[in-house]
Amino acid sequence: MEKTLLLVPLFPLVGALLTYVISGKDERHHRMAGWIATFAAVGSFILTFQLWRALSAVEGSVITAHAWTWFEVLPFKVEFAFLFDRLAAVMTLIITGVGSLIHLYAIGYMSHDPERPRFFAYLNLFLFAMLLLVLGDNLLVMFVGWEGVGLCSYLLIGFWHRDMGNAVAGQKAFVVNRIGDAGFLLGMFLLVMMTGSLEFQQLSQQIPYVDPMMIELAAILLFIGAVGKSAQIPLYVWLPDAMAGPTPVSALIHAATMVTAGVYMMARMQVLYSFAPAALSVVLIVGTLTAFVAATIAIVQNDIKKVLAYSTVSQLGYMFMAMGSAAFSNGIFHVVTHAFFKACLFMGAGSVIHGCHHEQDMRKFGGLWRKMPLTFVTYLISTLAIAGFPFTSGFFSKDAILWTVFNVAEDAPAMNHTVVVFGDIPLNLFCWGVGVLTALMTAFYMTRSLMMTFFGKYRGHHEPHESPMVMTIPLMILAALAAGFGFVYGEAFMEYLVGWTRIDMQVGHHALAEHNEVYHTLELFSMGVAILGIVIGVLCYSVCSGIPKALVKHAKGLHNFLVNKWWVDEFYQAVLIRPLSGFSTFLFKSIDRVLIDGILVNGSGMFVEAGGDVLRRLQSGRTSSYAFLMFVSLFLLILLYLVFMPVPI
Repeated sequence: MEKTLLLVPLFPLVGALLTYVISGKDERHHRMAGWIATFAAVGSFILTFQLWRALSAVEGSVITAHAWTWFEVLPFKVEFAFLFDRLAAVMTLIITGVGSLIHLYAIGYMSHDPERPRFFAYLNLFLFAMLLLVLGDNLLVMFVGWEGVGLCSYLLIGFWHRDMGNAVAGQKAFVVNRIGDAGFLLGMFLLVMMTGSLEFQQLSQQIPYVDPMMIELAAILLFIGAVGKSAQIPLYVWLPDAMAGPTPVSALIHAATMVTAGVYMMARMQVLYSFAPAALSVVLIVGTLTAFVAATIAIVQNDIKKVLAYSTVSQLGYMFMAMGSAAFSNGIFHVVTHAFFKACLFMGAGSVIHGCHHEQDMRKFGGLWRKMPLTFVTYLISTLAIAGFPFTSGFFSKDAILWTVFNVAEDAPAMNHTVVVFGDIPLNLFCWGVGVLTALMTAFYMTRSLMMTFFGKYRGHHEPHESPMVMTIPLMILAALAAGFGFVYGEAFMEYLVGWTRIDMQVGHHALAEHNEVYHTLELFSMGVAILGIVIGVLCYSVCSGIPKALVKHAKGLHNFLVNKWWVDEFYQAVLIRPLSGFSTFLFKSIDRVLIDGILVNGSGMFVEAGGDVLRRLQSGRTSSYAFLMFVSLFLLILLYLVFMPVPI
């Protein structure tokens, strides 16, 4: 099994190399690129499935694979090794499974792009980096994958780099992620200083004996890395702009890979966070605010991909709410269900864009359910799932998170989540209330996107058409999982995850609350909230279509505030980007050009040149000149001696 584990990330790496090699060939080879990359992804999925079967056969087993000793500076040693336990199995199955479907979908979506070999090479490289991140046996190997997905996201978001907007979006993603990565690095340095190791198993054994203040600081620093990678406040601004890339890139980044890296990292470092109650409170607050703010922005977006982008930011907020409640298994459960319905939604949006000749404005859609029935059905199912409609996958995972947040003070009294805010309301109850309100907004804005896209009259200028089967088959598979995974496998899946975790304060979705009247009351309340949001969305964009226009007219200031995304980008531009740009311009013109280039570099060169010219003129070859220099030198030496030597008494 060790060799099999080493092969899992190797398949997409080889696929990336092969597809890039044929990029300079003819059209026939270009058509092969997508299939080579897809088979590489499928190969990794098959190997992962075999490893999962072997892992499940023995309770509590772990598969490890050692590649080589990376470096050793006694007593510190880092192995390039992989770890495959239940958590890694779940994440790797999602990455390779959903990633394979996205690769297959991209064959149809990118069929007319002349540079598709380069595109599929980047996709496979992205998959390789994500597998390194998930399978790494220590934080340093994880960080290699962490940086790898950051680089690949830059390449994929800016794939159509001849458009300046796409290039800027890729650059923005790269720079913002570097800010978070600085925190991740500092957290790793602190852990090495405290424990002398970065291996997860050794960290789990040593962290309980470390100074609590240092644990809190390390947890916060690692969380800063997660804030950047998983697009939380204040570093979420890169993710909506990532829509500049091709739609398969959006599905891959937003569904089950890069943006969930921060959630996975916190789950992997559960021992650290279980001893950091203050850090968990910060995580809970940041996740709650992110979920709410992103949902308010999504309500007024008209670009179908932007709606889904802000929806992703909001759902990531829910995942961090679970992590901040020390319910690591519930957070991973939502990662899995979100992978199904969000990948389906993005690819459904891409199918609509493809069928409507690359139009993305929902105001120019309408009535597409007749023209694109398969895309419509899959988009409908995934919309119900993300809205939390009863018994869909999204309902089970989101309800588990809300219950955890509501009940955190009872489940985990040591987690210190009873900080008072707004009078006498405990922090966890405040966050629960915001989470419920966000769930209502989620159901509304996703129903809005469904109604504007598929119902009413078609408002576009081109005749729409259904996408080819290579694009709709992945949609149908993901829609089936979005509809039934939680109902059929939810209980068993949660028990499987709880078998992995030893620290989790929430031991299962139904198990804790089987006979809890409060739980069942809140469950019914969650159902009502989801249905209410869907009903409001249907009414506002069908029989009561005048309501949204009236609200915009009477609340124009609030509408502009939300349309301009809380003015966050403008705030960053005014407070950070322009001052830093001006300061860098000053440094360039005054320090770099004048001081460094002008005085230090050019000035020293001129001084040496002038000195050399003087010495050259003195070396004339005439005996009288040398005798004169000797006389002058001797005179100066005698003068210095008389001036500086003390006079004898």
